[in-house]
Order: sequence, then structure tokens, then C-alpha cells
Amino acid sequence: MGLSVNNLIGFGVSSSVAFTPVTNTYTSGSSATETVPAGASSVVITVDGGGGAGGRGSFTGGGGGGGGGRSVKTIAVSGGQTLTYTVAAAVSGRATNGTGTNGNASTVSGTVSGGSVSITANGGSGGITSVGGAGGTASGGDTDTTGGQGFDAVGTNDDGAGGDGAGGGSGGGPDTNGSPPGGGGGGSTSGTSGGGARGEVSFAYT
Repeated sequence: MGLSVNNLIGFGVSSSVAFTPVTNTYTSGSSATETVPAGASSVVITVDGGGGAGGRGSFTGGGGGGGGGRSVKTIAVSGGQTLTYTVAAAVSGRATNGTGTNGNASTVSGTVSGGSVSITANGGSGGITSVGGAGGTASGGDTDTTGGQGFDAVGTNDDGAGGDGAGGGSGGGPDTNGSPPGGGGGGSTSGTSGGGARGEVSFAYT
């Protein structure tokens, strides 16, 4: 006689299926909703801010933009719970003298089994006409890391590079955009300064 599922359970064989780890990574989104998959019990949330744009200075050279900050948090979750996230958009460089645009922040918020979540990874500051911008700070994680400082210009046509994002995105060289996530843009003397790279948000479930 064959054994049914109920027979197997009676013999101590579980009918539950092990959860397969999955990571959801987002490179855009504003006040978007992340839903915890069924069967997940924990998530590692990684949040990267955007890079600042490089500055431009015809007589001084342009300083590089600062790199975006990073925040990482592990917390208990249950399937069906939701979190709200925003991913920092990239910012453009500038073609006239002045300070580069500050990088945007990435955020995650909500309440799950493990408690309240309120994470912010700030963008790096824009480079000034000759001085590199500060790296973006971060808050709300188990680990919060500040992005790299943008480099100062040495003089005309010797512009500062952008700072690296705390999540590993490289800062751009002179007149060059930063790389995601969170790399700062390079400064410029006479062209267009490098733009700051976008941020990133990921949810790694187990």
C-alpha cells in the first residue's frame, strides 16, 4: 500500500519546503514597495547613496564630488511584510563654473518582525571649484560607512577625481562620471564635470 503525504508526516517527515535564498536588487525607485517573500525569516538590507557631481573652475580647476555612503542592516522578517525604499538617482555634471550638485540619498523604512527599519545612505557632496566634496554619511544600519572624500584640484587642467562610493563604486577622473553605486564625479576646468553615480538598494533573504 502506498503512503500518502499525511502518512509521511505521521512518520516524522516534514511537508515544509526549505526556503531558497533570494536577493532583490534595485537601481531605481521612489517610495517603492518591497514585499518579503513567503518563507523568508531574515533579510540583509544594503543601501547605497548616490555620488556628488564634480565642481568646475576655469581658473582653479574643479574638485571631485564625494562618494555616497552605505548602510547595512540584518533583521528578522516574515512573508508578506513590506518595506518602502527609494534609490538615489544619478546627478549630472556642470558646464559652468561653480559647485557640483550634491548626490541623492537612498532610504529604506518600515516595520517587520524584528522591529522598525529606518535607513538612510546620504549622497556625497558636490565638488567645489577647487576643493573635493565630502563623502556621504549613513545611518540606521548595523554598519554605517561614509563615502570617500572627493579630491582637490591641484590647478587648472589638473582637476580632482571623485571619491569612491562606500559600496565600491569608483570615483570618476577629471570630466568623467562616477561609477555605480555611488561614485563621485570628477572635476573640470573647461569642459563638463563628471556626474555623480546612482545609488542602489538590495534585500538578501534567507
